[in-house]
Amino acid sequence: MNRRIAATLFVLGFLTFAGCNGRSGRLGEPVVAAKSNSDSPSLRPVSVEVFTVPATAPGERLIPAVLSVENEVVVLAQRDGILNSLDGQEGSRVAKGQILAQLDEGDLRSQLRQASLEIERSRVEERQYDALVKVNRSELDRTQRLFKDGLTSESQIEQAQFRLDGSIEELEKTRLSTQVAQAHLDSVKLELEKTIIRAPINGIVVRRLTRLGSNIIRNDKLFEISQVGPLEVRFLLPLNEKTKISVGSKLDLSLAESDRVVATARVRRVDAVADAASNALGYLADVIGGHDLIPGLAVNVHIARDESVISIPRTAFINDVELQGGISRQIYVVSSEGGQDKCALRDVTVKRILGDQVEIESGLRPDDRVILSPQKNLSPGERVEIKNGLSEIRLQN
Repeated sequence: MNRRIAATLFVLGFLTFAGCNGRSGRLGEPVVAAKSNSDSPSLRPVSVEVFTVPATAPGERLIPAVLSVENEVVVLAQRDGILNSLDGQEGSRVAKGQILAQLDEGDLRSQLRQASLEIERSRVEERQYDALVKVNRSELDRTQRLFKDGLTSESQIEQAQFRLDGSIEELEKTRLSTQVAQAHLDSVKLELEKTIIRAPINGIVVRRLTRLGSNIIRNDKLFEISQVGPLEVRFLLPLNEKTKISVGSKLDLSLAESDRVVATARVRRVDAVADAASNALGYLADVIGGHDLIPGLAVNVHIARDESVISIPRTAFINDVELQGGISRQIYVVSSEGGQDKCALRDVTVKRILGDQVEIESGLRPDDRVILSPQKNLSPGERVEIKNGLSEIRLQN
């Protein structure tokens, strides 16, 4: 009886131990793990995002630029004074010569009156000395006739000549005084004209930099005035571009936030000297059309390319710290082997970096699938799974 109880307790203990350890099976059979090999983490494919290289074809490159006009001026104060009137307001259209503001002119008006009186006094003296010269010349002629008749002496002729010469010199001195007074009057008038602030060009007041009653100092900025048109656009094109643009070439313009063409530009001038900082050549073009465009608006200049260009996102590179044109780098691509997608390394040659885009010179073909933001532990030959619902990434060429 005791032996039967002991055997029963042994069997119950064994079954309890097997259940606690998550094991199952009949007695005498080996206990195996419930988890299958297909669920092992090391065999699961890595989920990745990819960018499919589009078919390359000659396209366009967008060059950022800003619309401008030929004349943009800053109106400065030409003398010191207090601003008594202010007519030019921001956003208002002005004509050349139109009065924008005026400084206090009280002191100058007083100086103008004084200079005018000084001229009048000098002219009166000038007339007096002119009359005296005529009298002295007549006296000299009379004395010379008397001397011929023997009725006067030679010393009297000399005295008459001396009086005539003295009156002539006084007349010339008075005339010089009149000219000095006139010059002073002109100077006061010029300063008086400087108190009136006029628009130097036809255009629109972009900014007003002063206010009524301000104490203005010479060369203070008062207004910024810009022409409304004609519009022009300046842009730089790298010297290594195969596309050549000459004077007279027509280019499309689009707004910075869209690709819709809004105007056309005709190249007017090509700079004779390249820009050393960017190794690019400058172009100036006149804008044709685009009635709603205004100066200062950001646009893109559409440059046609003669070559096929492959561009991929910069995030495809494992480490872009030393990323630069002309070097060979490695990226991950998805390759199909035996009906499975696997990771593979690909050597590519970088041509140029344009912001978040990288132009590839060699190493990629259309329809290649480039892995974006690859994981650090990703290794060649590892199975990968492309994320579902990933929209195709578009790059502007």
